[in-house]
Amino acid sequence: MIVLFALAAAAIGTCPVERARYTLRHHPEVTAIFHAVDSGDDWPNGVVLMVRDAKTKTTSWWLPWNGGTDELQNISSTENPDAPGWQPPDPDGGPRPHGDREFIGMDAHYWVAFGAPHRGGAAPAHFLLPTTGGSQDDVFHVRQMFDLVGCAAGRSRR
Repeated sequence: MIVLFALAAAAIGTCPVERARYTLRHHPEVTAIFHAVDSGDDWPNGVVLMVRDAKTKTTSWWLPWNGGTDELQNISSTENPDAPGWQPPDPDGGPRPHGDREFIGMDAHYWVAFGAPHRGGAAPAHFLLPTTGGSQDDVFHVRQMFDLVGCAAGRSRR
């Protein structure tokens, strides 16, 4: 039994970003899954983050990006990449239904990761969206850590 647990922990620890599955700590009805997506040259990370709240029955989509000279990682909201004719937004001001949020990825020991998640990279063990939560936030009603809970079979979007 201990060997099986160790193997499962090792498998999750080496999970590629595009297969990572998360739940919001203390709020398991909120899940987050990265999917591979053809996001183009302006969004070179090649993944989109889908956040689903089973309680409110809402889903939002986010493209990760590096912050440039401020070295912060971020996510920008986008439309559903499965929608007919979907294109990633213009990085200089394209449509973002829920705006931009700061993204802080961490390893299993809570060391802050450098660089936003990208296709083929190791999935963060935890991530925090520190600019979320509260009564004015139309997507994230609480500010809490997302924890890696699984590594699913990969699925590409486009």
